[in-house]
Amino acid sequence: MSKQILQVENTNADDFKNEIVKDVITALKSFGGQTQNNSEIILSREEAAKLLSISLVTLWDLTRKDKIPAFRIGNKVRYKKSDVLNALTQKNQF
Repeated sequence: MSKQILQVENTNADDFKNEIVKDVITALKSFGGQTQNNSEIILSREEAAKLLSISLVTLWDLTRKDKIPAFRIGNKVRYKKSDVLNALTQKNQF
């Protein structure tokens, strides 16, 4: 295996570091966008209630009645965004 040498001229260490960080962030954003489906985002209780424009009490009532599926991560209740949106569309059907 041969070694390759990279020589950087006319830049200081901070500028070089910032360019690397910027490119890594760009790569991670594009990678995340390809693999994560927006409907599979995990929401907290507050985020789910805000998405539905309801109170936390109403959200808890709908969860308790199995209208909106929820799950626990540790002692936190979480919702899949797709489940919340499905519950919303089912609720709007007459």
